[in-house]
Amino acid sequence: IGLRPDIMAGNIIGIVGQRLIRSLCEQCKEPYEPSDVERRLLGLKASSMRQSVFKAKGCVACDHQGYKGRTALLELLKFDRDIDELIARNATQRELSTLAQSKGFKSLADVGVERVLSGLTTLEEVSRVVDITERLI
Repeated sequence: IGLRPDIMAGNIIGIVGQRLIRSLCEQCKEPYEPSDVERRLLGLKASSMRQSVFKAKGCVACDHQGYKGRTALLELLKFDRDIDELIARNATQRELSTLAQSKGFKSLADVGVERVLSGLTTLEEVSRVVDITERLI
């Protein structure tokens, strides 16, 4: 945005990211066994217990959409002295990301996967609004 990093450091208290996703219809959602690629995206080990996730089906209650209502995915990066210092010295995105994760930061992708595993939405819905492909690396 044209601001020098040393000016931004110390003046920003946090950054919020948000996406809206559709919630699965509780009346008709169907469990299924995720594929190997889906397991990798969800962070499930192949040797772990079977974990069911849900897919949208559609019924009268949801007007045959499979989804009813919306919920927000939120990420919040709180700025502290360590983050300010990295910004002031023009650190790389990887350095900032590593520090943020060490302080408990959860990305939109992480929160989205939690919503899939809890049965609130589908992997397809999360991947529609958030890039989750970096979880394959």
